[in-house]
Amino acid sequence: MARTRFENGSTSLSDSMWRGSFSIQADEVGSTLPEFYRRKLRKMRKAGSPEPLVAGSISALPHPELTDQQKAHIRERSQSPTTGYNSAGVAIRPFLTQGSVAERVLIFERAPAEMKPKPGVPTTAAPEKRRPAISTWRDPDEVRSLAQFWNILSFLGALDDFTDGLQSTPSTTSPTSSLRQIEAPPPTTQETKALTYVRENNVSQKENARPLSASGGSSPVSPLSPTTPPTTTPTASPGLQHNAHPASPGSPLGLVTSPGSPVHSPRATNTLRRHTKSTKNLLIPRFYYPMGRPTSQMTQEQALSRVGAVFREQGGQVTRENMEPLMRACQLPLYWKAPLFIAAGGDKLGYLTQEQFADYWSRVISTCHDMASRFVRVLSRGMRNYLMPEDFLSMIQDVVDTHPGLTFLKEATEFHSRYVHTVIARIYYCVNRSWSGRITLPELRRSNLLQVISYLEEEEDINQITDYFSYEHFYVIYCKFWELDTDHDLFIDKHDLAKHNERALSWRMIERIFSGAVTRGRLQKQDRMGYQEFVWFLISEEDKRHPTAIEYWFRCMDLDGDGYLSMYELEYFYEEQLQRMEALGIETLPFHDCLCQMLDMVRPEEIDKISLRDLKKCRMTPIFFDTFFNLEKYLDHEQRDPFASHRADDDGPEFLQVSDWDRYAAEEYELLVAEEGGADHQDDVFFLGGGLDDGGGSSGET
Repeated sequence: MARTRFENGSTSLSDSMWRGSFSIQADEVGSTLPEFYRRKLRKMRKAGSPEPLVAGSISALPHPELTDQQKAHIRERSQSPTTGYNSAGVAIRPFLTQGSVAERVLIFERAPAEMKPKPGVPTTAAPEKRRPAISTWRDPDEVRSLAQFWNILSFLGALDDFTDGLQSTPSTTSPTSSLRQIEAPPPTTQETKALTYVRENNVSQKENARPLSASGGSSPVSPLSPTTPPTTTPTASPGLQHNAHPASPGSPLGLVTSPGSPVHSPRATNTLRRHTKSTKNLLIPRFYYPMGRPTSQMTQEQALSRVGAVFREQGGQVTRENMEPLMRACQLPLYWKAPLFIAAGGDKLGYLTQEQFADYWSRVISTCHDMASRFVRVLSRGMRNYLMPEDFLSMIQDVVDTHPGLTFLKEATEFHSRYVHTVIARIYYCVNRSWSGRITLPELRRSNLLQVISYLEEEEDINQITDYFSYEHFYVIYCKFWELDTDHDLFIDKHDLAKHNERALSWRMIERIFSGAVTRGRLQKQDRMGYQEFVWFLISEEDKRHPTAIEYWFRCMDLDGDGYLSMYELEYFYEEQLQRMEALGIETLPFHDCLCQMLDMVRPEEIDKISLRDLKKCRMTPIFFDTFFNLEKYLDHEQRDPFASHRADDDGPEFLQVSDWDRYAAEEYELLVAEEGGADHQDDVFFLGGGLDDGGGSSGET
């Protein structure tokens, strides 16, 4: 059988070389291609010469000997073209459906006459599977994978232009426009007049390709396509968006467009990409300074010069008693002097030298740039970035020794440690919002501790500073603890705590307090409570509006620790309240009715459970908690006008400054002082009466 110029493995063989290789005459070129093959083979067979083989070619397809009827049909077809042949008698190239794109193109162009049977000619099964006309330079799977890879890259490269075109002026498209048209076709030129093969998006037609003319085809999706990609910016119309195929999950586009809706995700991505490119050389200014915003070098030098001037005035040495000028030079509160003296190393020699303090202070101001960071650095002596309870000992002891409002306490040294630990417990109750036992810089900055310490040097009456340092508050707390601690070992157990406020607390709540929900450490394992834990309990009991108090009682009532108070947990605590009221002969309120009142009062976000957030938003948390575990206060709320507290809150801003704890401490302090004064007055009257009786008796005898 004859060979074509495509079977030698090179499709770029020139016409002259091809004709010369097979001795084709010029007058034979115009003849029909099948007739030319037959004449050439007939001449070669008559001459007895073997058929010429081209490197890389294979033997022709075998077929049986043609009958006379078949030869007549062939002669008739050569003279008058039939269906399946063009005017020149060349078979029309079929559309193949097997193999990869590259393999189909090569087979299609190299054997046009062999692959399509002629009409009327019976076909027979080949004895063996036909191999391709020429070995491809890559494996078909590899060619297919490479085509898909370049398909994805080409599609993603055109994605930006496609999204930009969505904002351009929409152009009308006919209803019969192609559903797969994604971008405008390129202009028709001499280079783009060949066929373009577009891979189908359908899974069932994944291996098929459809030829489109260059004037109406879509953009090329395969690197094997002979056309060049368009260079013009495409535009999309509303009709295009409506007719666009929804992308499959595995497609490069990865999105589905609804009719008439713009593509948001690619547009947002494109906008972000453009913004990043335009601002890639811009530096975002720093906005987070964990140790404070740094100061200039000149400011630090001025601070060191003021420190040097103080040491020169003091003769080069500063003792602990003469720290006040140095504190003003460092622009620090006065009552930082004791921890600063110790941190700078003054406790070793009993005084500070200029070189010693200047070296220490230069390190502090170069790394700590605000008051909170310097406070932590001074009290912790630079060992931690948080504060522990023992770090406050030196500062509060200095307040006890030097503050004019505590001069009466200097002689009673046995109460110094009680006062110091009371202040520390109150500081952690208000400042340590994370319940971690460590005061961090963010917690310190959010609190008013530094402002209160600065206010100490301005206020001579310590009782006017109700936050942390009030002696009256310490007096109330310590007296309440002393009443419960019958053996005076500074520890109380469950039975001691049950006597608080005439046994107002329920036993179930007392068990929860000692269960470890709000206490920790070795004392919790021994079912005992220390003095500092009692401070937290008493403040939480008397001021249930404080955020820490709400967390305190919420932890106790949350039996399963899931962060919610369920109806079961509320009923668990209310059952004991009902039993105690029935024992006292008080009319009880069923739990269902009580629950409806509590839910109406709290208004939780989820109707079947109450969260900590719900309680913090509620302004009547004292009534809620007292209803479930404090009988005395519950009965007091029932007898009081429920709107009295709201009217009191509206009295004015001065009343808002007085918390429930401050009000309770002021009332209890007056009662305790009155009881102590009454006892002393009775002792004086008894002593005076005894003296008068003795005197009267003696005078009577005389």
